[in-house]
Amino acid sequence: MDSGLHQVEIKTEFNLDKADDLLKIPSGMYISDIGENWKIFLNGVLVREEWYEPTEGHLTRNRSLKGLIIPLHNGLLKPGKNELKIRFMGMADSNPIKANDHFGFYHPKNFRISSLEEIYNSTSEYFDIFLFGIYFIFGFYHVLFFVTRKQDIYYLYFGLFSLFSSVYFYFTTFHIYNKFINYPGGPDTEFFFRAEISALIPMVPVFMLFAKDFFYQKEGKFWIIRTFCVLSGILFLTNWFLPFKYVLPNLTVFQGLLFLMLLYVIFFSANAIRLKKPDSIKLAVGIGICGLFGLWDTIDAMTKIAGFHYPFFKISFSVFILVIISLLVSRYVSLYKQSQALNLEISKQRDAFYRFVPSEFISILDRESPVEIKIGDSKEKTMSVFFADLRGYTTVSEKLSPDENIKYLNKYFSAFEDIIFKNAGFVDKYIGDAIMALFSDHSDRAEKENFNSADNALQSAIDMVRYVESLNDGIGLGADLGIGVNTGPLILGTVGSERRIDTTVVGDTVNLSSRVQSLSGFYKAKILVTHHTFLRLNLLSDVMAREIDTVIVKGKTQPVILYEVFQADEPESVDWKEGSKTKLNEGIALYKAGQFKTAFSIFKELYKEKPTDNIVKLYAKRTKMILGQAPPGDWDGIFRLHRK
Repeated sequence: MDSGLHQVEIKTEFNLDKADDLLKIPSGMYISDIGENWKIFLNGVLVREEWYEPTEGHLTRNRSLKGLIIPLHNGLLKPGKNELKIRFMGMADSNPIKANDHFGFYHPKNFRISSLEEIYNSTSEYFDIFLFGIYFIFGFYHVLFFVTRKQDIYYLYFGLFSLFSSVYFYFTTFHIYNKFINYPGGPDTEFFFRAEISALIPMVPVFMLFAKDFFYQKEGKFWIIRTFCVLSGILFLTNWFLPFKYVLPNLTVFQGLLFLMLLYVIFFSANAIRLKKPDSIKLAVGIGICGLFGLWDTIDAMTKIAGFHYPFFKISFSVFILVIISLLVSRYVSLYKQSQALNLEISKQRDAFYRFVPSEFISILDRESPVEIKIGDSKEKTMSVFFADLRGYTTVSEKLSPDENIKYLNKYFSAFEDIIFKNAGFVDKYIGDAIMALFSDHSDRAEKENFNSADNALQSAIDMVRYVESLNDGIGLGADLGIGVNTGPLILGTVGSERRIDTTVVGDTVNLSSRVQSLSGFYKAKILVTHHTFLRLNLLSDVMAREIDTVIVKGKTQPVILYEVFQADEPESVDWKEGSKTKLNEGIALYKAGQFKTAFSIFKELYKEKPTDNIVKLYAKRTKMILGQAPPGDWDGIFRLHRK
């Protein structure tokens, strides 16, 4: 037929018996697709028309309907011969490249007359719409999944592939036409046709990007895939901007490109199998099934080689989507297991790190995790510093085998750490058979309200002495503890290099605490605290302690008052020290005032009562040595240490 505007009329006849059910029940005509202008007559009666008069030899509207159902009025069909006549008007050749597929019927066997019930049942697309909805959900989910986890871009590509597939298949259903287009005077279908093609064009290029990234990720440039994507992008744009009469030629060009892309996808899949890429065989099977039916539908749409038209591709595509979902699930499970293993390893490393650097230390430095710690991080804070040394352990260790030594030390350190942790402190360092711990004024782990660092440190010291006594009783060893506690400002920080970093605590408070611990051996006391700690105790009246000396340690200029806490001593010793505390304080005061004779008489009396008390014995010796002498002009009663 020559190009230009033409009218065509087709006519068919059919016979109905008097007993035919169509004469008794509601009937209708079903037309799978029809366009552009047309009128339908049944037995000379106009039953439906979409007829618009042309302007200057051109049609004014582009309306092509799909899945059209026309109810037939009762009595319109009659027994015997019935005549159906359809008149078309359209552009036989709307462009010089391709004939107008929208002029008349698109496929043979395009209409039927049947009962309305049979028509509605046979044209139901609820299952198809359900599948397309599933595609949309899959697509939306994987796009969001990529947004939250950007490491694997193939999730984004599959999400887009599913979204484009959902849109494309929905635009090919009759449902959208019955809902929005098929009613008389409905909208032009130009937009819907362009949208259908626009959803189809990106599908294969996006899938190729998915397959490339799924198997190769950042390996290679894959210029062929990039070229296909660029060409598809150009056809996508021209589909929207070309005049409508060139949309079909543009689609034909894409169908040719689609054929080449499908061939490349087959080659790509075979190469992935050759390289033994994981899951390549499964994907190749899905591609093969989907590609075969996709190619059939494409050729059928281009050449009308089949006497009927059924979209087999929809069925095969559902299988294909399930194959890809199974691959993604398998890949995700694999990544999840790897992530779990990595998290477990990181958790082990973190726990191991916390064995070297306490979490409290990290918190004090205002860091959330160990990885945030940097060289030079520091914080000034008032804390109680606690040093404990297992005196006489060298002698004890000689009685034990190497294994017994290790077991004993581990038992000692483990119990001490538990005690310190229970009292809201943390171990900062293990130094041979000694231990250093820190206590903060504010801790969520403090069991008793209003307890500060001094209270917690002292309670730890008391508990530790009692534990060592019980341990000695159990294994028959004579190890003893010497503990020194001091409270004051210090600096917590990190030192080291880029290759190795360590935490440290510096300041006079720390140094003095260490010296006080050393002095516990000199005074033969189990627990010594400075006046900085003693005066901060909230429950001062409940603490069994006595003042024993005022000293200036080596390297310092300021004196410090030392107190012996004897609360964990043997009951007999506790009773005597508590009862003699007032007299001892009086003697020490006289000694500091230079009244040596009177002081000596007090110490001598106390010595007779308790010759084993080391503090009484010490002061008795001091006063006896200077008895009868006048105190020097600079006498202050302070004991100055010239060695650590």
